[in-house]
Amino acid sequence: MKRLLALIVLLATPLARAEPQAWEGWIVGEPCAAALQVADCPLRFVDRPVLLLEDGRKLAFLSGEGGAVTPADVDKVYAKKVRMTGEAKDGVLQPVKLDQLETSGERKFFKGCL
Repeated sequence: MKRLLALIVLLATPLARAEPQAWEGWIVGEPCAAALQVADCPLRFVDRPVLLLEDGRKLAFLSGEGGAVTPADVDKVYAKKVRMTGEAKDGVLQPVKLDQLETSGERKFFKGCL
């Protein structure tokens, strides 16, 4: 009877799901990540994006149409600081959310010199 009760309790409790982790870094091309280059990373490397972390590690991630991170998202945040939330499996990040942390430096005209 105790085994049956334990089995019922075990089946009735929801399975604990691991919370997705969050990583902060810059989305750059793989060659730029190898050189730790963020600011001047050419757009020709956008077809091989990775997440370059602050400690110099790089994480490959899944991107594509129909996924959480689309090629348009990568274009929008290329060489900008982002937070990517997801799960790492076999060394590849499977993102569920992408947040842009850094905006483009807008240049404003300063009239003080006129």
